[in-house]
Amino acid sequence: MPSLTEELESWFKGRPLWLQDAARRLIEKGELDEEDYVDLLKICGTEAGVEFEGEEIPLAKSTPAAAFTKEEHAHKVEICSISNVVGVNALNPKKPLNIPDGLTVIFGQNSAGKSGYTRLLKHVCGAKNPGQLYPDAFKDRPASQSCKIEYKYDGNEDELNWDITQGINKQLSAIELYDTACGSVYVIYENQLAYEPPLLRLFAELTATSDILSDRLDGLSRTLVSAKPLLPNEYWMTKLGQWYQTLTSATTEATIEQKCAWSEEDQQLLDALNLRLKSPDPKASAEAIRKSKLQVDKLLAGFRNWDSKLSDDACSTYIVSKKDCSDKKIAASEYAKSIFEKSPLTGIGEDAWNLLWEQARAYSQKVAYPQAEFPNIGDDAVCVLCQQPLVDDEVKRRLTDFERFVKGELESAAKTAKETLDVTEESLKHTPEEELITSMITGAGLDDAMSKRLLALRESITQKTKELLETEICKEFTAGMDFTVLDELVTLLESMGETEKQFEEDAKEDKREVIKKEALELNTKKWISQQKDAIFAEILVLGKRAKITQAKQLVNTTALTRKKSSLAEELVTAEYIQRFENEIEKLGAGRIKVNLEKTRSDKGRVYFQIKLEGNQLELPVDKILSEGEFRIISLAAFLADVEGHADKSTFIFDDPISSLDQDYEEKVAERLVELSKSRQVLVFTHRLSLMALIEEAVKKQGLAQNIIGLYKEPWGTGEPGLPPIYAQKTKAAINTLISKIPEGRKILDEQGNEPYSWWVKGMCSNSRITLEKVIEFDLLADVVQRFRRSITTQGKLHNVAKVTSKDCAYIDGLMTKYSRYEHSQPKEVSLPPLEPDELETDLNQLKEWRDNFTKR
Repeated sequence: MPSLTEELESWFKGRPLWLQDAARRLIEKGELDEEDYVDLLKICGTEAGVEFEGEEIPLAKSTPAAAFTKEEHAHKVEICSISNVVGVNALNPKKPLNIPDGLTVIFGQNSAGKSGYTRLLKHVCGAKNPGQLYPDAFKDRPASQSCKIEYKYDGNEDELNWDITQGINKQLSAIELYDTACGSVYVIYENQLAYEPPLLRLFAELTATSDILSDRLDGLSRTLVSAKPLLPNEYWMTKLGQWYQTLTSATTEATIEQKCAWSEEDQQLLDALNLRLKSPDPKASAEAIRKSKLQVDKLLAGFRNWDSKLSDDACSTYIVSKKDCSDKKIAASEYAKSIFEKSPLTGIGEDAWNLLWEQARAYSQKVAYPQAEFPNIGDDAVCVLCQQPLVDDEVKRRLTDFERFVKGELESAAKTAKETLDVTEESLKHTPEEELITSMITGAGLDDAMSKRLLALRESITQKTKELLETEICKEFTAGMDFTVLDELVTLLESMGETEKQFEEDAKEDKREVIKKEALELNTKKWISQQKDAIFAEILVLGKRAKITQAKQLVNTTALTRKKSSLAEELVTAEYIQRFENEIEKLGAGRIKVNLEKTRSDKGRVYFQIKLEGNQLELPVDKILSEGEFRIISLAAFLADVEGHADKSTFIFDDPISSLDQDYEEKVAERLVELSKSRQVLVFTHRLSLMALIEEAVKKQGLAQNIIGLYKEPWGTGEPGLPPIYAQKTKAAINTLISKIPEGRKILDEQGNEPYSWWVKGMCSNSRITLEKVIEFDLLADVVQRFRRSITTQGKLHNVAKVTSKDCAYIDGLMTKYSRYEHSQPKEVSLPPLEPDELETDLNQLKEWRDNFTKR
């Protein structure tokens, strides 16, 4: 089977290029910076086809050989001091809280500021269930929440000027903290491991990097602004509206062209539908359309007539007819000239003469000589023109020749040609009148555009007809008229016919809803046809977004989570559970039947939860365990978690023995002392019993402890100082009392006896407490101790044999002397306060006696 290293190298080779490069960078650098994220985004995007115009794309590199065999580098972080605290609960210390190496117990009564420091450190260092960090509720809200922390990182001193806006400090995050809220997380909820081996941490970092790149790809996608206008609400549910809203990068150009097509037929259909919708009475509308059709028919017929009259053939025919008439007239005139050449007057055979002759014939046949043939040249006849008697035979012959000429073939032909030409010209002269055409247009209900075109056509007909009539017979003429508008009139007429038919159908059955739907679809089509350019632009945007979506698939964390989960089974789960079982035994909680089980993996994180054996009702653990059991189990889970660290950084405990019985208290104290062998341990407590137990455990293990007092002062809480006298060892307590003597002298000298009496009363009380501790720890050799259940004789009992009667008398005398200041006295025998010199003498003597006694 391949080794874990070989398996990981093979697994990474099958991952996206950006992930391989990210793993390499994390292994080489330890953490990623902004430049790395920019490079990885480009690599990931390019792999999916995303274009970064004008930008250089870095070359992705795979993880180096044997990269997964490197050992973890352990760090050690220790807190040195906390100071300049602002805006954190009621904390307002004037002095820094200096914390030495090893085991340090910070002792303080309730409201002294222990919880304030704990809450502050939870937000600086990070913790499970950190809660909210509030300022002092009884003061105005501060401008900031901050502090200064001096610490050592791998032995090198450093300092942090922290503000709440900075969040958790990366270096100080190696510090682990336990309190009640943290314990609840370990017992009640699924819990993510605080510590992970380097390989799992690499996968966690890669998962976090995936999320960062995913967010940045989302941001890149948001910069691609949609190019298509917002679809009007009324079009949302139409078929084309649905298509418009579901455009994808795969939508083809042909589809867009087809969907965006808008023709004149579409517009006419839409107009017809709108007309039908506007009509309150379809039957009346159908009748109105019929009337309009009649007018259109008239217009069409009239203009078609003129289209025929002014066609090229008709114009040619007219010119030919005009020429024929002229030619025949000339021939008749020439013939008349040859006949009437000797006539006294000229012009015979011309139009005026012909008209005169025709009128003479009509007069003769109808009035003068209705019974006689024209011209009447009888004996009694007179000329119908001059009313003179026809006595001259020459005159009679001339009249007869005139009539023969007029009825001759040439003249008849000329006359016929003239009549034909006159008919043609007469028809050409009667061009369409503007007023008539306008009236017909109005009756037809034509729009402005069509009206203008028809009126222009009428004007053109008038002009071209005039030109035709004036054209000389020797010239050719072409009208060049454009009658294509008549085709549109035909189409309009057909459309009107369809509309008429639809109105007739509408009159039979109400189809308004169907019509509305059809009109809405057409309106949608028309609107979409106007957005074609925007749709093409949108397809480009969608194409870019699709590539970004492909890139997002490359940063999906599923594969990372699955791989980390399998690695966790191999590297973490068994070890973590074993550590938990070991901690249960060390803390004396073996009788509580609990198991630590892995529950799930999510986004590269592994989760565990504590389960009770035999919990058939599957009740929550916190609903079954007592408060003490709950506390000891949560402490075991916490230690099992954080003891997996290669780091040996500070552990902080806030009141770890709350609700514990004597057995558990002793085990916890021993475990805290054991932990301090390899790291700094900081314990906040108000329990004297814990201090006694820790002191006992320290002695057993040959270690030392530090005790710091914490006090609530008028200006705020969290003020560090010496521990209370009852919490100090005897030697330290005696020295503390001696160090206070100059303070008493100053009060007596500067303020007098009354303030001094109050001061010395407290000194006497503390001296009595110290004497009790001397008896307990020195005189009786710590064989029996308050807050300790056991009687310890080994290595101690023989010291009791050193006690002499003189020792007993000396201590008894001091107890008697200082007890008087603890109890009320009769008024008649009230004791004056001790002078500073006497108090100093007693304390120095006690110190000397103790030093000598312990050396025996």
